[in-house]
Amino acid sequence: MAGWDCLDAAGRTRRAQMLRSAITTLSRRGIAVYLDAGNSNWQSPSVMAARLRSAGVSKARGVAVNVSNFRTTSESLTYVRALRRKLPGLRAVIDTSRNGQGPAGDQWCNPAGRGLGLPPTVSPAAEPLDALLWIKTPGESDGSCNGGPAAGEWWPEQALGLAMRAAR
Repeated sequence: MAGWDCLDAAGRTRRAQMLRSAITTLSRRGIAVYLDAGNSNWQSPSVMAARLRSAGVSKARGVAVNVSNFRTTSESLTYVRALRRKLPGLRAVIDTSRNGQGPAGDQWCNPAGRGLGLPPTVSPAAEPLDALLWIKTPGESDGSCNGGPAAGEWWPEQALGLAMRAAR
C-alpha cells in the first residue's frame, strides 16, 4: 500500500477491492489479517490511513509495519500510534528482523552493519501492538547490491552479521 503511487487510479481501485475481498475471505475463517502499512519513512500517517481505510482495514486485525526494513522499534511504534489516531482501534505488528541497529540512511538494499532486532514475541509490552515478529527472514538478500546475491536468496554472511550485531 505504501507504493500505491506506482498504480494509476483504476489500478488503485482494483487493488483496494482485492484487499477488501481477501480480508473478508480470510477473516471469516478466523485468520488474523494485517495489511502492510510500509514504514515510518515512506508515507505520512495521513496518506497511509486513507489508503488503509480504502482497503477495508477496519475489517482486518490491523497493520504490519517495517516489513523488510530497518526502522527502529520505537520509531515504528510512534508511526503505529500516529496511524491509530487516524484509525481508532487499530492494532499492529512490527517486523524487527533487521532493525537492531536502525536504518543506514535511506539505504534499503543490504545495507552494511545492520543487526537483528528484538526477538519475536506475541506479548509486547507496548499498546497497540499484537506482536514483534521477524517477518523478513534474517539472511535473505534484498538483491544484488552491496555484495549480496539475487533478491530472496539465502546469504549466510549477512545472517551471521545480523546475529553478531543483534539488539540486546
